[in-house]
Amino acid sequence: MLGRVEWTIDGRLRPIGRRRERLLLGLLLLEMGRPLPMDRLIDLLSDEDERPRSRADLYVDVCRLRASLRRGGCDGSVRLVRSGSTYALTGDPQRVDLHRFTQLVDRAQRGTEPQEVSRLASSALAEWRGAVLEDVASERIRRGIGTAFDELLISAQLLRVSAEFKLRNYWSLAADLARLTEDYPEHETLLAFRAATLYECGRRADALRVLSSARAQMTTRLGLDLSRELQDLREAILRGDPVDRRVFRCAALGAA
Repeated sequence: MLGRVEWTIDGRLRPIGRRRERLLLGLLLLEMGRPLPMDRLIDLLSDEDERPRSRADLYVDVCRLRASLRRGGCDGSVRLVRSGSTYALTGDPQRVDLHRFTQLVDRAQRGTEPQEVSRLASSALAEWRGAVLEDVASERIRRGIGTAFDELLISAQLLRVSAEFKLRNYWSLAADLARLTEDYPEHETLLAFRAATLYECGRRADALRVLSSARAQMTTRLGLDLSRELQDLREAILRGDPVDRRVFRCAALGAA
């Protein structure tokens, strides 16, 4: 479900069918084990070009999806069941990348040891191949469903970054943060970690340059200055003071 909606058995990709069947599969997997009302499914399967006008349209999609799963070699451990006016997909959530991702992030959030948090967050990030239902969902569905998971992705990134900083793995972290701050140029917590990491690597001029560049971009694009916390971090770097307490204060405020 992360990136392309794909079905893999014994390491081999199996066909699922048309876009609508793959979208239906993704929607049911999203709520795996929980029944979804038919009317809700009909609404989610609709877009500007293709709108089912009755439950009969949904029945056709369900029949085609069941046939696709049979042709694809589904062994019965995942079943599409109807109960009254609802449909549900039953099976083990651990077979679905999205559910593995969310469970790993949850475990990382509850972790206390940096090494374990980093391992769990890294495992979660390894599951992420792209946005939820990326190749089948309309923009409306992506806005309604995908935003929460996009935010969870950032949380996983921050958990790993924070843990690696505590473990003092500054040199490897510096390269990762260069990429992350390109992806999220206005995320102040990531900027704080990047500047602090460069400083801990002995690259004080680069750390100050990162903060100055961020300040210029935020002023130009948003008409805003750096937060008080980032300004305090900048002053600490200028003075050559320890920055651990300040960078984690930025992280705590960013998570609030």
